[in-house]
Parts: sequence; C-alpha cells; structure tokens
Amino acid sequence: MRFLIEYKDFKSKETDNRTLHLLDTFLNEHLIGRFHGQTFECILIRFIQNAPRTKKLKLKSLYQTIAEVEVHGSFKNPGKLDLEDFQYGFMKVEEAIKKVRFIERKERMDFHEEELLADYGNASAFVPKTKEDFKDYAKAEQEIRVKNQAKRADCLMYSCSIHPRPLTRKIAGIRIYDCYEKGTLSPYDYIYSELFGNLLRKANVLLPDYDEIYIHIGETMDMAKQEIALETWHKYTYSTLDVTAYLAGDERIRSEMLFDSVCDGLRLIAEFDHLEKEKIEKVIQMIKQKGQDMELTYDSKQNKSYLAEIVYKVPKSHLEKAEYRLKVTDLTTGTSAVSHIDFINTFYAPYSFGNIIIKKDQIVIKGRESFRAEISRQADKLPDEYVFNIGELFPLS
Repeated sequence: MRFLIEYKDFKSKETDNRTLHLLDTFLNEHLIGRFHGQTFECILIRFIQNAPRTKKLKLKSLYQTIAEVEVHGSFKNPGKLDLEDFQYGFMKVEEAIKKVRFIERKERMDFHEEELLADYGNASAFVPKTKEDFKDYAKAEQEIRVKNQAKRADCLMYSCSIHPRPLTRKIAGIRIYDCYEKGTLSPYDYIYSELFGNLLRKANVLLPDYDEIYIHIGETMDMAKQEIALETWHKYTYSTLDVTAYLAGDERIRSEMLFDSVCDGLRLIAEFDHLEKEKIEKVIQMIKQKGQDMELTYDSKQNKSYLAEIVYKVPKSHLEKAEYRLKVTDLTTGTSAVSHIDFINTFYAPYSFGNIIIKKDQIVIKGRESFRAEISRQADKLPDEYVFNIGELFPLS
C-alpha cells in the first residue's frame, strides 16, 4: 500500500510539514511494496491541525483508487524535523487505516485491513528511537524515496499479475523513454518505436484497458521504475541499458543494445499483464531478421480486383520525412505497381492518410476530416487527397 501524507493548519494556514514528509517516506519504505487489496492503491492521510469546531473530517474515495482520510493532528513543532512529532504521526496512522473500511462505495471493497495493520505493526520496530537515528534517516531520505518508487512499480505490476483482465483494446503504439541525457538513445529510440508500433498494430496485439505501452529504460531497474503511469490510456514497462557500453559502441552495437532493451521491456509487460506473448515474440523476431530498413505497411484496402497499400520505411531520424508510396497489386494477374505519394513526417502521416478508396479506374487517398488535420496539412503544404489512375499504374503493353 502506498501512503501519501498531507498537512493543513487552519490557524497558520501552513500546509508544509517537514516531519510528515519524512513520515511519508518511512511508511512507503515499509509498506508500498506490499499488496493490500485491489480497491485502493494509496491511502492519503491528511493531518488537520487547529481545526474549527464545524470542520467535518473527509472520508471518501478519490479518483476511485485513493482512500482519502482526514484525522486530527496535534504537532508541537511543525516547522522543523522533530522526532516526537514523527513518532506521534506514526501512531496516528493506525487510526487512519481503521477508518478506510467506512468509506462509502457502490462496489464491494477489496481492502486487506488486517494484513495492512500487521505490516504497519512490523514497521513500528524500525521507527527511529533517538535523535541521532532520526537525523541519519533524514540524510538517507532521497535514496530511500528512489527505492520506494521502484517498490511501488513492483506492487502495481504484481497487482496486474494476480488480476488478469480481458484483452479488449487494440494497441495504438509504443513509446521509448529513458533516464539519460536528452538525445542519448537517438535515433534508435525513434526508429524502434516506429517499427514496433507499426508491427504490433498489424499483428493485432490487444491490451487490457489502455492503448499504448511506454518502455522506460534506466541504468538499473530501480532507476527505470521511477516512472509510473498517471493516466489510464498507457502503461509503463521497464528495462535496463548499460549506457557506458552503449556510448562506447558503434552504430550497430548501439542499435542492437537498444533493440534488446526494448524486447526486455515488452516481454516484461507481456508477463505481468498477461498479453499475447506469441504475437509479440513474432514481431520481435521479424525485426531481428529484417532489420531497421524493412518496408512497413501504413494502411491497406482491398476489393475483388486490387489490393492498395501505403508503404514506407522508417527514416534514420525523427527530423527526416519518410517517403510514402502507393503499392497496388492486381489480384487477377498478381502484378504490382508502386508510385510515389509524398514525403511526410511520420508523426503527421495520420492527417494525410485517413481513408483509401478504390474506384473503378482510380485509387484515392483522402486525408482526415478534422480541423487539426486540415491545419497540419496546410502548414506542411500537403494536399487534402491523392488521386492515382489505375490505367497509369498498369499501362497496356
């Protein structure tokens, strides 16, 4: 269970309490890596100091995943680090935990109160007893918070692993992020996000309740796990990369190292979120065999006579435009013809390729019909549609 500690003094209007900030770190050090039910991933405890008599303490569900609990506080030295205030705050946490079960909810509550109280009791043995111990703990706070965040990621992944959800949403793509200096993994982060995103979509890989996979790469797994999804439309997975070896390598080595890191991240999320491992593995092997220069299909349309495909290759940099081409196959003869469409930045391609229409003697590629799409095409001086005559693609001999 994750804990978030807040403070509000109605007399001084102060909301900052250094001691409670440290208590937040301590509670999470001992409890954030433990699973205590599916209903709440966090208990927000707000200590209310000098509350007016009419103040009604809050007890509710926040964002459906956080238990918000207010308790009265009586801190002697809120402006400084204070051992007695720390011990007092820790004692009051038990009161807050016991209030959680009274939060009104329409759904049944899955909250393991007894297990949480037992873990809380075990943590009491580590509460600083002397001022020296307290000072030493404060000095180590930043390092502990990094480990706490990694524990939180572990707990969230564990929660997914024991509660499989139906795979109902087609993947929109993947994004690759890292902990290094900006541009360190460029251009391979862009290239592999494009390759994997395209091929995972074409493989019809499904996800539980989100659209994108974010792969966060760090020197260690603890560093990689410092990022956690705050929105519901994506989910993080994690992997590592030895940046020293990466920077010392040539282009081939750098590309291979990042490819391996991306594969590790995809295999991790496939494991803990019960994704379609076979489909993901096929995509991995396809990229491994064909390399970065493989031809991708952006979109396609088929009727009884022709198969029309928009094909392209990923540029070597996100600053370069990709050449998109129309590949048309005559299904009667099996012959194919390819024609240049345009040079377009891959990020903006969806605005130009909204729909493929196969007519009797023409193939028309229409851009998206939206204000944003129109503005984007105008800015890049791109047409609203591309028209290709089938007779010109397959001239009579």
